[in-house]
Amino acid sequence: MQRITLFWVVLLSAFAIAGVSAVSVSANGHEFIVSKTGKTKSKGTSAAQIFKTGAGTIECSTVTGTGEMKETTSVTHKEVLTYSGCVGFGMAITVTAAHFEFNANGSAKLEKTVYVTPEGAGCEVLIEPQTLESLSYSNSSGKVTATATVTKIESKGTGGDCGGKNVEGSYSGKIQAEVEGGTVEWK
Repeated sequence: MQRITLFWVVLLSAFAIAGVSAVSVSANGHEFIVSKTGKTKSKGTSAAQIFKTGAGTIECSTVTGTGEMKETTSVTHKEVLTYSGCVGFGMAITVTAAHFEFNANGSAKLEKTVYVTPEGAGCEVLIEPQTLESLSYSNSSGKVTATATVTKIESKGTGGDCGGKNVEGSYSGKIQAEVEGGTVEWK
């Protein structure tokens, strides 16, 4: 069950990375600038989102995100990430939506608890609100690509084999975001 707990910690990191794809701005000079306000959408830029833990590897075949830019320049951006097609430790895994607030200077705040449920395991892993570090951004044809190398993701298992508290989760991956009908740039 320790493996499942680690998995969920890693999954949280991926959420943070995916959510970064939206738009945000920071007080240190970095910011996201959109050509027009409106809805944002994001998607993973690789065949699978892969989470590595001390217990093993979890793969989600798809990650998508939605949000909204209400200003043309913003310090933060909220994005909801949805993961699907997730498997790990020989079983299917269900993950609830991850609500993030991203900052252009490289952090993401998980705002609501994410529940990770290995099918048939009789337990859950909770990834509670926390701030994650080590996100970077790059521009590409009116879209922003977010790259993450996140470590120290915390989670805790509830019941049975999902284990106890874990602080060893990590994630590395990429996601690309755009503004519907407009462009977005990170500066």
